[in-house]
Amino acid sequence: MERDKRKITFKYLLPEIGCMALTELCIIIVTMLQKKAFDVTVSCVVMAVLGVAVTGFEYRRLFLLDKLDYDNGEHFYRFWICYLCGILVSVICIFLPYGGWPFLAVYVLLSLFSNMSTGMLAATSLMVIPVMCSQASANTFFLYFISGMFAVCLFRFTNNEFKTGIPVFLSLLCLFLCETANVVLPANARLNAELFVIPIANVIISCLLLVGILKLFSGMVVYKYRLRYLELNDNESPLFLEFKEKNKEEYMHMIHTTYFCERIALRLSFDVDALKCAGYYYKLGDKLKELLEEKQFPPKAEEILTEYGKKQYLSKETAVLLCAETVIGAVLLVHKKSQDKNIDYSQIIDAVFERFEDKKTFSKCDISIKELNMMHNIFKEEKLYYDFLR
Repeated sequence: MERDKRKITFKYLLPEIGCMALTELCIIIVTMLQKKAFDVTVSCVVMAVLGVAVTGFEYRRLFLLDKLDYDNGEHFYRFWICYLCGILVSVICIFLPYGGWPFLAVYVLLSLFSNMSTGMLAATSLMVIPVMCSQASANTFFLYFISGMFAVCLFRFTNNEFKTGIPVFLSLLCLFLCETANVVLPANARLNAELFVIPIANVIISCLLLVGILKLFSGMVVYKYRLRYLELNDNESPLFLEFKEKNKEEYMHMIHTTYFCERIALRLSFDVDALKCAGYYYKLGDKLKELLEEKQFPPKAEEILTEYGKKQYLSKETAVLLCAETVIGAVLLVHKKSQDKNIDYSQIIDAVFERFEDKKTFSKCDISIKELNMMHNIFKEEKLYYDFLR
């Protein structure tokens, strides 16, 4: 969704208003059941509702600025569904021992389906509910705040990295250490196995919730287009075989370009599947136009191909496609014109990048100078591959 088309209307405020009403209702019911004083109830309601309001303001602001992680900007209400789950967890925590609150999972859930700052803000605002309603100590608050923040930092994945083993272990270790420091040690009792029952139970429950959340996230976000990319990136499909028969030279140019697109994307942590897909299809001409009109491509691959076709190099991946296509074209042209076996490929690559710099090709692109330099060096590392192209 383009940023200039995003406008906050009343329908975007409805989930926030609903969460405020639900939070207020839950707190009133719980405090009545616990026979809390009126001033305690009012204090809890005001702070919890303000927490929802601040979270909603930040989430809407980042939505408008297109600063949410992954594809969360395309699914506005998904975050609020997660927030509703967080409210239910918060209410349940009021009736649980201080050491048994599964807030680690709440922090991770809300950050994955928004972004790091919004997730931490949202989870912390939800933690206000059980802390104030159960009149827990500051130690309890910081126990879950520190362990939650650490987990959020660990689970901030890039587009091409979804490694969960070490982050899960470290986040659970941090939770256990925080539980020990803030629940077990202050108990003023002789250390024994019973003191660790609740903390260990919390670690186990948090582990199960984390695994479930990560599985949900991988299915909805990380590997959402996996099957589609497997179909599109099959260079033995009838579409590519037909293209190969008609123009083998262009087909091989496309294959070599795709090789560099994939290699650079892996090294620079760009969107590998989307860039590889764009590398396979950018030369298909009228057939590509038909496929784009039929919406056959995942959004990121379509974005790269559209930018490349319009010569608007805005995304990093489009810049990589242009550089790979141009470098391969320059090397193939030199091979065609020269019989010299000792070709200076570094000179060719330098000339390509100097031309990009002179024309300010990437002046509006979000690729950094550091990333351009790294890409430049990757091309220079492939001298043996260029000899293979002869």
